[in-house]
Order: sequence, then structure tokens, then C-alpha cells
Amino acid sequence: MPIQPTNTVDPNTMAANWGPGVRNNAQKWLNKYLHPKRAFNADPRSAQQTWAEKIAEAQARDAYATGLAAADLNAAADNATKFGVTNYGNAGTNKAYKYQKVATALASAINSSLSAIASIPRGSASNNDQRMLIFAATMRGFKGKIR
Repeated sequence: MPIQPTNTVDPNTMAANWGPGVRNNAQKWLNKYLHPKRAFNADPRSAQQTWAEKIAEAQARDAYATGLAAADLNAAADNATKFGVTNYGNAGTNKAYKYQKVATALASAINSSLSAIASIPRGSASNNDQRMLIFAATMRGFKGKIR
């Protein structure tokens, strides 16, 4: 068969090569992750400023709404059906270490919030509403402090 130059890209070839390419580069990814030229948290103030600028830029071009409008619910349902249950279930094992890191602080926040409502009687709708609002407000006070 003769050589036939082409100026096009075959999406089927791209799709077929993507998964193996990612798998084959996993070790390279880990090496770069563990030995970056610059740590991701080297300059948090500058990173925050860049983040805010990128958010403003995305808002200006209506990126969030455009992305939501383009969502394929059939593809999302297919993905959830094929991978969702397994991934969700595995998270209980794979991410347990993350939960363990925050469990003590989270339990302390919940106990503080329970203590704040302990003296409010239960039963009536107004008391239950008050308990709920105070619990929520107390928990909100811990926002950003648990991790």
C-alpha cells in the first residue's frame, strides 16, 4: 500500500489511543507530581488573585451557564450507570483517610452545636425551628475551619 499523506485527524484513532496513553504515562505523572519545578502552594496569595481573575473571566463569557446548557444528560446517566455505583462505593475505602483527617474536628463541631441547643425544649414547632436554626448557625461558624 502506498504512503498517503493526510491533513485530517481521525477522531476514532484519537479516542482509541487516549486510554492507553493515559495509562502509559501514569508513572511520569506521579514523578512530575512528586517533583514539581514549583509547589502548587508556593505563592497562595498570587494563586488566589489568579483564581479570582479566571472566575471573573469565566463569568464575563457566561461559561458556567453555557457549560450547563451543553450538558448531555443521557451521557451523564450512562456514565453513572456504568461507573457511578462502583466509584461511589469505592470512595468509602479509597477516601477513608481524608475522612479520618477531619473526623475529630467535625465531631467536635457537631458536639458544640448539639451543646448550643441542649437547653432548648423539644416538641413544639417553634422550639424545633429554633433548635434547627441555632444548630445550623453554630455549624456555619465552623465553615472553613474543619479541614
